[in-house]
Amino acid sequence: MNLVADKIELTHSTIILRKDGMLELHTHDNHLYEIDHVKENVEAFGILTNQKGAPVIIIGGSHTSTTAEARKFMAGAESLKYSWCEAFVITSLAQKILISVYIRIDKPLVPTKVFRDKDAAAYWCLQYLKKA
Repeated sequence: MNLVADKIELTHSTIILRKDGMLELHTHDNHLYEIDHVKENVEAFGILTNQKGAPVIIIGGSHTSTTAEARKFMAGAESLKYSWCEAFVITSLAQKILISVYIRIDKPLVPTKVFRDKDAAAYWCLQYLKKA
């Protein structure tokens, strides 16, 4: 079964609009995300959702990180204008530490939670899936 409604490929990320209305952001391996990369992701979110927004599942690539400036930007209103919630799917201790810092220090403006399983992340996001 194909769960993808539409997708945008960037040099650092793949963003998928799922048929259930959620967005999946897959960060590429071995990449350091800076503010410009985050802005490109946000623009893609807007395009895929027709500027309406959606719950976002973020699946981190191996050995991927963000600058402190990018994390601060990610937590703010401009970056989260199309994100109803953020569910981070992690696969390593380093990712867990990075996302924990993001949540505790940068304090994103939308509900944000960490998961080890994509299905659990999607299930949590269901509560934020708005009926159009």
